[in-house]
Amino acid sequence: MIASDRLNQVFNAQWQKPALIVEDRSFSYAELYAHAGAIRDWLEQQGCRSGDSVALRLPNGWVFASAYLACILGNYQAVPVNIELHQDDQEYIIRRTEARIVLCEEELLAGLQPIEANHPNFAFPADEVAAVFFTSGTTGRPKGVCHTLDALVGNARAFNQSMGLDASTRLYHCLPMAYMAGFLNTLLSPWMAGGVVLLGARFRPVDALTFWTKPLAWGANTIWLTPMIAGILVRMSRDSGLASKVGESMRQVFCGTAPLPLVMRQSFQKTFGCPLQESYGMSEVLLVSAQIRAEAEVSAGVGRLLPGLRLSFRALPEGGGSELVIHTPFSLTGYMLEDGETSPLLPDGGMPSGDTAEVRDGSLVITGRLKDIIIRGGLNVSPVAVEGVLLREPGVREVSVVASPHDFWGEIIVACLVPEEGMDTCALQNRLRLRCASELGEGMRPDRYVWLNALPRSSTGKVQKHVLVGQLA
Repeated sequence: MIASDRLNQVFNAQWQKPALIVEDRSFSYAELYAHAGAIRDWLEQQGCRSGDSVALRLPNGWVFASAYLACILGNYQAVPVNIELHQDDQEYIIRRTEARIVLCEEELLAGLQPIEANHPNFAFPADEVAAVFFTSGTTGRPKGVCHTLDALVGNARAFNQSMGLDASTRLYHCLPMAYMAGFLNTLLSPWMAGGVVLLGARFRPVDALTFWTKPLAWGANTIWLTPMIAGILVRMSRDSGLASKVGESMRQVFCGTAPLPLVMRQSFQKTFGCPLQESYGMSEVLLVSAQIRAEAEVSAGVGRLLPGLRLSFRALPEGGGSELVIHTPFSLTGYMLEDGETSPLLPDGGMPSGDTAEVRDGSLVITGRLKDIIIRGGLNVSPVAVEGVLLREPGVREVSVVASPHDFWGEIIVACLVPEEGMDTCALQNRLRLRCASELGEGMRPDRYVWLNALPRSSTGKVQKHVLVGQLA
């Protein structure tokens, strides 16, 4: 129950101090706890019992943030559901986790009478799963990544210790709360530091011109961005005076969820006068490393390891190099897959990263990717899932989905297809776009279609995706 003790210590110390600020109101730690208590009691009235799964299908907002805490208070498994996922995937997540109830009525939850308390009383069992975050993998369906509260809280504290986050932290939140980074990085981490979360709207490109107005007005000194968001903000920056205020106000600008191109790192620092502090992490092992500001100002890489972590490397077959393996006390308890549950951890407890890497001057540098995942704008996309949809369209003989580098998105999704003989590829492509629009979330749809006579294959018949990528380049 170490994590619960830590939560109780922080909430008790900051009880009457601000924990969350939104557009029209401010919540102290006590008030946030009172609203979480109201949601916890309401869930109990609906029949929820300790250990049940609760699906959080809510928009970004203070209610979503309170619902996370309510699940910890009630000893429920929180299952965040991204409302922008395709409806089939949302329903699959709810069905797979056997959610006792789906929290989807924000107005109802916001209207519950707060349960007043004199002190916090978190008591989540140490070894039980506290949250299941679903992410795209190398298979068709999203996979659930299960974590204990001790792992989540411990990782947030290790990050805070390395980066110097404390009670003076005022973190501006603009990431989707249903994803790991929208909870761990931008809610749990600042709260475990005793700081304040400044809850802005989820970032949208159309708001880029006015994006900095609110964090500056609210006195934000810390923010998490993705490479995609950073790129949009650089491109849309029109006011040099405003840009200089960003550099003066922001102590730390963290950047994660996808690889950060060097040109983007340089452009951001030139535009705003402060560096992007790159980080590295995985849903399975949470935050692994991050750059402090001084390091980010002079070098690339993803920073130094958090306390308690170590690395190893395992040789790949057929001269394929070495894969980075992460050893951490904050590992997942296991995967929740469509056909059961399993663990990706090696016998010694290490987590294969699917990346190649090296350590330079004490800093981790990611040099390549081995796993078949496309990271488009920070969203993990399973090529297998996209291929499955495309192959269902009559007229498609073969398909291979690969990533292509892109200055804005980081990577885009390219569908390389072989049509059946005599097919009109223009008409077929239009049908494929319609199918993808109906069966895939917006961020998972191919950006580009390439028609080929045949897919390159090895002597054993395996599609050589690296050859396709080279041809696209």
